[in-house]
Amino acid sequence: MSDDWQEYINDARTVCKYGTKCYQKNAEHHKQFKHPPVKRKEANRNKRRYSPYARTKQPHLPGPANAEEEKEVKIETESSSKAEHQNTEIKGDKDKEVPIILNLPEDLSFYDKDTDKSIFKELFLINMPDDFFNFFEFINNLGKSAEESMASVNLELIGPFDLLLGKLPILEDKELYLIHWRFFYDPPEFQAVLKKKRSEYHIGYFRDTPEQDTAFVASNDSAKDCHITVMSKNIFGAVYQYLQNEKKYSPFTAAPCQKLMDKIKSYAEENNISLEQFSMKDRLKQIVTKSFHGAGIAVPYNKQTQLGYRRLAETDASLKKLFTSLENATSQEEKDKVFSDLQVVITNASIAVDECDFGTGLELGIDLFCSGLKELHSIALSNLTAAYTVLSRQQFAQIAQTHLKYRRKGPKMSLISSQK
Repeated sequence: MSDDWQEYINDARTVCKYGTKCYQKNAEHHKQFKHPPVKRKEANRNKRRYSPYARTKQPHLPGPANAEEEKEVKIETESSSKAEHQNTEIKGDKDKEVPIILNLPEDLSFYDKDTDKSIFKELFLINMPDDFFNFFEFINNLGKSAEESMASVNLELIGPFDLLLGKLPILEDKELYLIHWRFFYDPPEFQAVLKKKRSEYHIGYFRDTPEQDTAFVASNDSAKDCHITVMSKNIFGAVYQYLQNEKKYSPFTAAPCQKLMDKIKSYAEENNISLEQFSMKDRLKQIVTKSFHGAGIAVPYNKQTQLGYRRLAETDASLKKLFTSLENATSQEEKDKVFSDLQVVITNASIAVDECDFGTGLELGIDLFCSGLKELHSIALSNLTAAYTVLSRQQFAQIAQTHLKYRRKGPKMSLISSQK
């Protein structure tokens, strides 16, 4: 018996359940657990931390995934113990789709449009940035009402703008505001503020944390898919880009679009506002991975210890195939097969969250959410709640819970229109 093994046997520390496959570099972990000695050749192969279930031998670095995954992606319960997570079983939601009945009062009263700005945080759990209010003031001074100005270019003011318009109803159940104009694929990080008329195309603010004013302004068309298209750093630039495209493809609104573009450009120059497109290259520096919706996931990541994120056990392409198989399954046996394959990914992600790789749980939760499959709602919410809680983003957890409770498809996501 080698001296290394003799020393291991005599060591009084608890045996690490992962043995030679443990990748932890955390000093506190090694103080508590002992690990079997490994052959020197194996130890020297890769001194950097790795995932025991990673498909590549290359260590993970924050930023975009490998080239193969980059082509595949359009460009995730509070954790208690590892044992609990490993024993977690995924089951399909057998409940049938239930019509959403909000039971709003017959005689609605509305918030005053001059209400203090602090009400936005109270109702929507986020603060609105300065450019949001500046844009509303700008369109109100165009010689028409704000709604008429937007209607001339096929846009509608929605969501938080309803509060400035005096159109937001006063409700006792505050959680309902979290689904006011929240479209089917909108993650908690995305807050819609504009939509194209007779369409599910909408523009909104994307932020990585509830306290952040905004990371960028983006768009999504929930009638197509979950993909979030990055547009600009502010709403002026986003609307300017929208008008450029609308002018090309809608000849009936070409003249109003050009007129509003000229006014936005003039206002932007006077107030030193950038109308440039948001650079995805800059975004890649902020995120640890791309996600199904393409906007990326930003979480604290320590480059030295490589704590904060590890890749999922399956690639995005593999997960999409599993989701497609589940959607097309015609028997419970076929569904059980998919659930069995997903369970491996879910268990590994749960272990990752336990070991401080919170971004992994967030990524899986977002991917499950973006599948749009009702069978995966409960496990998506479980992963999102766990990740948002440990990341101190409880507001997002609350938004996710309410959204999945009332999740619905269509272009009319207003609290009021849902009753019609």
